[in-house]
Amino acid sequence: MKVILCLTLGLVLLSGGAWLWRTKMNVPRQQTSADTQRAKYERIVRDYHREEIERAKELGRKEVILPPGIDLPTPELSLEELLCDYGLLRVRVIDKETTVSEPYADILTWYKVEIVETLHEQRKVSDEAPPFELPSRLLPSVPSESLLVVNGGEITVDGVTVVSEVSTESVIYFPKEEYLIVAYLDYGGKLIRPVSGRASVFHIINKRLKSAQKERRLVREIEERYGGDLDLLRSDVRLRQRREK
Repeated sequence: MKVILCLTLGLVLLSGGAWLWRTKMNVPRQQTSADTQRAKYERIVRDYHREEIERAKELGRKEVILPPGIDLPTPELSLEELLCDYGLLRVRVIDKETTVSEPYADILTWYKVEIVETLHEQRKVSDEAPPFELPSRLLPSVPSESLLVVNGGEITVDGVTVVSEVSTESVIYFPKEEYLIVAYLDYGGKLIRPVSGRASVFHIINKRLKSAQKERRLVREIEERYGGDLDLLRSDVRLRQRREK
């Protein structure tokens, strides 16, 4: 019995040691992959913005500020018109990642979000695969998760932070915060696209819908019709859905 017990304990210790060894080996491999990707992004930015970075160093500056991209204007539609084709989603930001794409060193900020509530379902969601690479660190995602992408972000190269200001119709999202978005779900739900730019994204604070785009039609309608109250908007959307059945 003692011999059997000793053999059993020996096997347990050996299997545990093997598991610890595999774990230790996997961590550096993951870190190396992330480091390689980060080095690639830095190289792209360094090559494209070499003059700006070298100039900042000469002047003792720690930042290079790039102007925002100019987005095309979006149509001014009412909420009812938008909900004929698009969805109304309440999301919570759970993670983010910065990427850089060639050939123009475009800095993009990706947000992973949880779809907490679908107030209104989109009529049809495309099941096509995205024609661009999604940030691997934010994948895989479960059906209740999706991505938002914003033109703009920052990356540090040789001690200088290159800041690409967020494009004119994009929104900066905050971790763990919730937002209501009039959105188009694309690529099988893997990507959320706000359909009216900044005007279709509302920051939710204590069940109040906040937006700085006061002059936009959709924002005015949400404020005038519902007083910026999420519960009132939800009730009206549900009533409308029952009437349409």
